[in-house]
Amino acid sequence: MVIAFAQQYWGQTKYWILRRGLRTLFKQENPDVLALLGYDITVAEKVTDVTLQPESDVAVIGGLTTVTYTVRAPETMPVYLGYRVDYVRQNGTTTAKDFFVKRTTLPAGQLLQGVFRLKWQQLTTRRLYPGVHRLTLLVNTQVVAESWVTLK
Repeated sequence: MVIAFAQQYWGQTKYWILRRGLRTLFKQENPDVLALLGYDITVAEKVTDVTLQPESDVAVIGGLTTVTYTVRAPETMPVYLGYRVDYVRQNGTTTAKDFFVKRTTLPAGQLLQGVFRLKWQQLTTRRLYPGVHRLTLLVNTQVVAESWVTLK
């Protein structure tokens, strides 16, 4: 119902309102929503020279980890770049949280490089626990690279 509404009013109203309303379906990798927003879900299979490298594979609660990434597109394509952290929970299982990095159009053959920082601080909404936390780089909601950081 949400997708049908967005498709009906796409271009007739404020773009950001509809985009915001589709955020959950976008993160759930709904192909209709990705297409509506102009992203191809198969781009993840096409990108090359993908890296995701934390400055250190060990971090401490209260610390900061700088992570560098690279992505190259063989053809010009719009991409939504993000990352996911699989946080370790108290019982040893993990829970994922997605973060936005940038929306851009990658020119053919150009290497996109960037940096993001993870703050390992306790929040009222999310408690941190020691263990191995998985980091993944997302291109149009699809995992293209992964790395791990051990939180102590």
